[in-house]
Amino acid sequence: MMEEQITSHEERLEEIRKKKADWIEAERLSDQQERPFHRYPDYVFAGFWIRLFAYLVDLLVVQALVAILIRPLFALMGIGMQGNDLFSLYGFFQLLMLFGYFMLMTKYTNGQTLGKMIFGIRVVCFKEEKLTWQTILIREGVGRYIGKTVAVIYLVAAFQNKKQHPIDMLCDTSVVTENSIRALQEGY
Repeated sequence: MMEEQITSHEERLEEIRKKKADWIEAERLSDQQERPFHRYPDYVFAGFWIRLFAYLVDLLVVQALVAILIRPLFALMGIGMQGNDLFSLYGFFQLLMLFGYFMLMTKYTNGQTLGKMIFGIRVVCFKEEKLTWQTILIREGVGRYIGKTVAVIYLVAAFQNKKQHPIDMLCDTSVVTENSIRALQEGY
């Protein structure tokens, strides 16, 4: 009788182990179906500070482009450049330059702006091999506008495993360090 109970108990334990293994495998397959691209360990994601410095470089680039392209045009046409708010014509063109820079650079350099290139980081999407226009419009257009008005949302990235701020989470994107990716691919 005691032997039957032990055997029965061992059979139940084995059944539990099998169900757990099946569940883990189902979770793994489900996760692969949801995120088939750019699956990396947490250490390859770019942290808050490196992203901030890249963003500051990008802001300098945008201001230089405004100074080179927009200011002379406004001066030649005799249009006033007072006010940097969105409701002035000059402010509107500054904002257009900011969004255009981030969207076009991110799309045509496969996830990088000049600031990101300097610091060796890149935007990746977990659901797409290459960034689509839809992802870029949401992340760089809507996200930059929200980030410009509520800058504190970028702080969220400092506390996330994949260093995602809310717009990254919405788009299922993040920023990775290229050297870590290269080392991971080469097996170091």
